Amino acid sequence: MADLVPGLISVIVPVYNVEAFLRDCLDSLRAQTYRELQVILVDDGSTDGSAAVAEEFVAADPRFQLVRQANAGLSAARNAGMPVATGEFLAFVDSDDLLAAHAYELLIGALAGGADFASGGVLRLNSRGTRKGSPHRHAITRTDLAAHVSTTDSLLADRTIWNKLFRRAFYDRHGFEFPVGRLFEDAPVTVPAHALAERVAVVNEPIYFWRQREGAALSITQTGKDRRNIVDRFHSIDLAARKLAEGGQDQLRKRFLELSIEDQLSNYFRYLPSAPPESRATYMELARAYLEQVDETLVDRLPVKIRRHWKLIREGRTSDLIELIDHGFRSPAKAVKAGGLEATVRSVRWQDGKLLLTGAVRSPADPGSRVGRLKLFWASGPAGTRRIPLWARPHPDGFAITLRPDSLRSGKGWPKGDWVISAAMTHGFNVRRTRLRMPPNWAEPMPRHLVAPGVYVLPAVVNGALRISVVKADGWLTASRREGDDLVLVGRLRRPAESARIQMSRVPGVVAGTVEAEIAGDGHEFSARFPLDRIALDVRDDNHADGRYAQRLFVELVTGRPSRLLAADGYRPIRTAHGTDEVYTALSASGAVSVCTRPQGPVITGARWRDDGVLELSGDSPVPAEGELLLRLRGRRKDLGLPLRVEGGRWEVAVDPAAVPTLAGPLPLVGGVWDLTFRAAGRHHDTIAPLDLAGTLTPGLPLDGPEVDGVRGRLRWGQHEHAVLELTVPETTPEEHAGLLARHFPETGRAALRDVVLLDAAPGRRFFDDPAAVLAELNSRPDAPPVLWTVDRGQPLPDGAEPVALGSDAWYAALATSRWVVANDNLPLWFRPAPGQVVLRLGGGWPVARSGALATGHPLGQSLVDQLRSDAAIWTAVASPSPTATPVLRRELCFDGPVLEYGRPANDLLAATDREAARTQVLNRLGLPADTRLVLYAPTRRPSDLRRRGSSDPGRLLDLLGVVAGLPPGHRLLIRRHPGVPDDVADLVSGVLDVTAYPRVGELLLATDMLITDYSALLADYAGTGRPALLYVPDLEEFEASPGLNVDLAKEAPGPLLRTSAEVVAALRDIPAIVGAHRARAAGFAATHGSGSEGGAAAKLVDWLLAAGR
Repeated sequence: MADLVPGLISVIVPVYNVEAFLRDCLDSLRAQTYRELQVILVDDGSTDGSAAVAEEFVAADPRFQLVRQANAGLSAARNAGMPVATGEFLAFVDSDDLLAAHAYELLIGALAGGADFASGGVLRLNSRGTRKGSPHRHAITRTDLAAHVSTTDSLLADRTIWNKLFRRAFYDRHGFEFPVGRLFEDAPVTVPAHALAERVAVVNEPIYFWRQREGAALSITQTGKDRRNIVDRFHSIDLAARKLAEGGQDQLRKRFLELSIEDQLSNYFRYLPSAPPESRATYMELARAYLEQVDETLVDRLPVKIRRHWKLIREGRTSDLIELIDHGFRSPAKAVKAGGLEATVRSVRWQDGKLLLTGAVRSPADPGSRVGRLKLFWASGPAGTRRIPLWARPHPDGFAITLRPDSLRSGKGWPKGDWVISAAMTHGFNVRRTRLRMPPNWAEPMPRHLVAPGVYVLPAVVNGALRISVVKADGWLTASRREGDDLVLVGRLRRPAESARIQMSRVPGVVAGTVEAEIAGDGHEFSARFPLDRIALDVRDDNHADGRYAQRLFVELVTGRPSRLLAADGYRPIRTAHGTDEVYTALSASGAVSVCTRPQGPVITGARWRDDGVLELSGDSPVPAEGELLLRLRGRRKDLGLPLRVEGGRWEVAVDPAAVPTLAGPLPLVGGVWDLTFRAAGRHHDTIAPLDLAGTLTPGLPLDGPEVDGVRGRLRWGQHEHAVLELTVPETTPEEHAGLLARHFPETGRAALRDVVLLDAAPGRRFFDDPAAVLAELNSRPDAPPVLWTVDRGQPLPDGAEPVALGSDAWYAALATSRWVVANDNLPLWFRPAPGQVVLRLGGGWPVARSGALATGHPLGQSLVDQLRSDAAIWTAVASPSPTATPVLRRELCFDGPVLEYGRPANDLLAATDREAARTQVLNRLGLPADTRLVLYAPTRRPSDLRRRGSSDPGRLLDLLGVVAGLPPGHRLLIRRHPGVPDDVADLVSGVLDVTAYPRVGELLLATDMLITDYSALLADYAGTGRPALLYVPDLEEFEASPGLNVDLAKEAPGPLLRTSAEVVAALRDIPAIVGAHRARAAGFAATHGSGSEGGAAAKLVDWLLAAGR
């Protein structure tokens, strides 16, 4: 081919039906700080608007060019881009992902040492933000600019192509080519490349954001149940292994095959239980053949968590493998090393110049036992050079240690490095040893202590363990300021010097920028000017507003060997706006200085807790703060938006953890860690960026709030400067539970029953549906007994019910002494009714789907049946929605006692309320115009959700964006999650409202013009309105096989069975036609599966309830 253009990076981007993601991807390429790019877009026959987006970028930027071909797959598209590429360097990017703005600048710098290719860190990207994920978090753990897989075999897991920058000469010399027509096409190129390279520059800095699709449009590599996915995964591993063998790399081939069992093939365990039979059979066949290629002893050396699985695979025991996988979901047990020891620090503080540590030591295998007598604590110096015995004394936490900083000196000097604190304990004739570790999410301040000019001793947390660090500085920063368009850093050198440099880097060994410092006075004082244009970005795209281009440059002082620049005591961080960024200085726990950037937006500068437990936040913003505070529960899909009050460049907001606004009224925040973010309207979609705490707040953090009803709040740092709200809610400990049981459920002498009704409505203990209808009926009767309602934490209730908090003394007392207990879900296994106590189980709607003892292949297995039989033994009666449901309920619930066939209480509303009145009520509550037509999507819960959380998410089942786009004018799409699905809807797009918290489902059904559902009991409830529904059943065969159906939908469905989102869109374009065509089917379904739409169910149940208790 023609001569390559020096310095030019050719980036090949295959494009196929990624209209929703392509703009963000190409924006991130256009924003690269390394400007010498050739971006080759290969349109692989897209049928959506992807080509139009590509053409837009080609027209606007001469560095972009478009190649078109008929659809042939990702590998063919990448290969097709190669003849067009003219750069000295070569990169690949997937068109639904994006890059950090400094990605190629950093990788080019890393290649300066002569490596054949560079590989950078990766973050997984979804609507919740970013996180480290497999395989890169294990493959890339440190920066090494001259690495090789032969000495760092974890790089065998660095098998993706798009986080790499190749020298084109190296790539061409070895004739790399992607296998056409296959998935997982990267490994057959990247794994051999690692082996063939002389050295590789590995950069432990996130440069690539790998998108994890969440909605209905999953990529095929995310569908682990698909047979093609399974076949191509094994083929990819085999092809990469063969290429290693062809290159004479037998040891690497062997190690690659071993590692692939752990980090690739075992990932399918989460999919196998719900996979089609042919996919299971294919996996078992290929996995058994795979084991024949590896050392026969390998299975016995696998980690405990997967060892039994692979033994069953080797023996061909598919059913036992599925049961073992499901057992792991039912009873996730953490393996405990026999004879292990844990020493956990509880407090860290300086007192009179000494470091005081307190903590506890225990054995995880037997936490309640004595593990021996403490013999010794000691500190080990860097690389084990010295050991210092530490004096320990008893303490209520377990132990207390005092460390004198001067014991870390060596002669007259202070060797820098990390010290590890260890403990040893006797246990019989054995001695157990361990290192001191810190509790998870440790947020307490651990300040440094000055022991000599420029020398500090400080405690730190490194990978969860306690380290005592000796940090030495050749100089320290005393001030920083902005002068014109320069950032000026002012400081003092430890020793006088004639010259010095200040340099900034993202990773060790790759300098991003250097300036000469000006030395003044006696040779100790220095100042350095960095042009802000070399730091800040001036980019206006949604990636930037999302914080994807944020930077963190550590600052080094160079007077000989580079050393980190530390901040002097009393240094005040600076913030200044430039371009579209805010540039600021940040300090680590040791005081090490970094220069950082973030998108201009709100920053928290003030925070205080009120006495009533409300957190008040305030701050400023370089640009108008037009958006809202968005709290996001970590580890869950749960968001809460609160508007900012903005005035004169300042903003403020109040967060009340006890009462946040919802459709159901004020509800308490769930306990856990909430990330504080800022959501605003972007150029093409909403943007969500972390909300940061100003550096001036550091001395007051963490900021603890008052305890209110047992709940404690804490505002603290999260990652970097990001703000986090941590809520700790009261929980009943095993010891407290045992005491409450002994008090309220003694073997003899139990307290007498009271004429009280306890309504226990799970999940969430919210006021809704059947229990709410029973309460309304009780309240309508002047002579009805008082009513208690179980609440999780402060949920609002209407007049006529007194809340009792779940797990409280009052709740145990209510269960023990209420004459009537009404529940719509399982009661605690330990509950046993007293003589004369009436326990009524509300059966809910008509059980279209099998969810109890009739369920086939349920993840809970026999434990579900055992639970049901235990529950059935305590019920006095079960309320059935209709006579036709009774035989099914008996078998589902394992109940042979009295069944009350009065109808479903919640559906009394369908008979008693005018449809137009209900529509008006719903539209007013949702804030929608009076002429809005409503479409409600309400799918049921899939049992597979217990295996893989999110499989019941409406946003992952239905293409919400496509449905919204296809709705007739004036229509609005509403989403209702199953009550047992706690997470918010994924991929919730503009124009969709989540109404899960709406307290009266009957009102929604009356107000809805068309219901979209599947196997939900709402199908029968909605039939009572006389209107047909759309049944969106993309997984019908799978669901029929497991857990199964109690209705033959092919014969009886009250509406059309739709298999794709496109079919749903087509049906919604003519709702009157659907109603007319299926009205008779709907009437027939209502006649056979109706659930009390004629009304009066609640009154009949209350009549029975009160009579039964007298």
